[in-house]
Amino acid sequence: MTIHVDIPALKQPEQYRRLARQAIRNAEQAPSAYFRLGFLSLASGWRALAEQAEKKFWESTHEQVHWDDPPPERRAT
Repeated sequence: MTIHVDIPALKQPEQYRRLARQAIRNAEQAPSAYFRLGFLSLASGWRALAEQAEKKFWESTHEQVHWDDPPPERRAT
């Protein structure tokens, strides 16, 4: 049995990484150093976006839980 989970926040970093890989391929085939540097700059930007998106997703799903502070319904009055 296969379970498919469709979470858009996880697709976004992969899309950024795919664009970074494509920019690197374009840089390898660039006709001049000027275009090569431009494509490598794009790749760097796409990679940074992927890392930032992954970090934000991780932070939002792994927020710190304060176990020493009981919920209001369990506090002694």
